[in-house]
Amino acid sequence: MLKRIAELVPTRASASRIRDQLENEALKEQAQFSVTEIPSLRTVQNIVADLRPPKASDPWALAAADTDEAALVMPVWREVVEYTQWEVSHLTKAEAEWIVKIRRVAPELYPEGLSFSHIYLLAREYVLLTDREKPTTGPDAYLAYAPWESLLAALRYGEALRKKRIPARLIPDLETEEAMRTKEEANGRETSEQ
Repeated sequence: MLKRIAELVPTRASASRIRDQLENEALKEQAQFSVTEIPSLRTVQNIVADLRPPKASDPWALAAADTDEAALVMPVWREVVEYTQWEVSHLTKAEAEWIVKIRRVAPELYPEGLSFSHIYLLAREYVLLTDREKPTTGPDAYLAYAPWESLLAALRYGEALRKKRIPARLIPDLETEEAMRTKEEANGRETSEQ
C-alpha cells in the first residue's frame, strides 16, 4: 500500500485524490489490496506529507543538460510520464541529478534490474531525504546490496533489514519483501516436514 501511495505522490495530487484513486483501483480489482485495507484520509495525508519534498526545485530541461546526463535522464522521464499518464509532466533538476547518480552508480539497474519508474522513486527518496537533511543510508544500503541482481542478493538485503543492520527505505522494496516471504515459507515447509 505504501509503495502505491509513493507512486502517486509525484503526480502532485491531493491526499484525498490519492485515497480516491486507491479506492477505485481496489473496487476495480486492479490492486493487490482491498478497500478495507486502505488507510484513512488522515493517514494518507500524513504519508503524503512525509513523502513530498519540502523544497520546490526548478524543472529539468534538456536544453540545460549535457548529452551524457540527458542520455541517462530522458528514458526515465519518458517512462514516468507514460506511467502517470502525463500527471507528472516534468522532472525537477534535483530528481534529474539523483537519476544520473543512481544510474552511474548502478548501471545494471535497467534493463535487467529495476524499471525506470522504480529508479525515479529511488531518486525522489534521495531528494526527500537530502532536502530534509536526513541521512541517506536506507537507499545507499539498497544500492550497495543490489537486491535486484538475484534472489540471493535480495535475501541478503532482506536479512540485513530484518536484523536491523541497515535502515529501511522510506519507500519499501516489494521485490525484496516477496523474496523474504518465499524464503520464510520454504523454511516453514521444511520445518513442518521434519
